[in-house]
Amino acid sequence: MALIVEIIIGIIIAWLVYVFIHRMVVQRATRIVRRSAQTETDVAVRAAIQRLINQQVLTEEEGHLTPSVTVADVWGRGVMAFEYTLQVGMAAEKRLPELERALNTALAGFSADHQVKAIVPGSAFIVSDIWVYEDQLHVDVAYLMNESTVEYLQDLKKLNDPAV
Repeated sequence: MALIVEIIIGIIIAWLVYVFIHRMVVQRATRIVRRSAQTETDVAVRAAIQRLINQQVLTEEEGHLTPSVTVADVWGRGVMAFEYTLQVGMAAEKRLPELERALNTALAGFSADHQVKAIVPGSAFIVSDIWVYEDQLHVDVAYLMNESTVEYLQDLKKLNDPAV
C-alpha cells in the first residue's frame, strides 16, 4: 500500500515539474516574440510619425514618442498591440479621426515600403485605438502577425460597435 502512495506522489511531483518547465519555456518564447514584434512596431510607428511631421500633420514637438508599452497583459497571450504616447495640444481631441486616418495611411505605407508581412491582406500595422487624456495623445498600434491579434481587433470592433 505504501508503494502505491509513493508512486502516486512521484507521478504528481513529476507532473508538477513538467507543467512548471513547460510554462517557463512557453513564457520565454512568448516574451521573445513580443519583444521582436514590439521592436518592429516601434520602428514602424517612428517612421509613420516622421512621415506625419514631414506632411505637417504633426509638429516636431508633437512627434516625440514615449517608449511603447504592451497592451497584451490586459488582453491575453499572443496579442501584439502596443501603446504609444505623444504630447499634443488642446486641439488634438477634435483631430482624432484625422490623426487616426493619417497614422493608418503612414503605417500602411511603411508596411508596403518594407514588405512587412501580415496574416491578413493589407497593412501589417493598424491603429486599434486612439484617445486624448491629460493633453497626451495615446495610440494603440496592433501588429497583425498572428491570429490572436486579429481576434483582439475583432473583439475591439464588437465593443465599439455592438451591431457587428
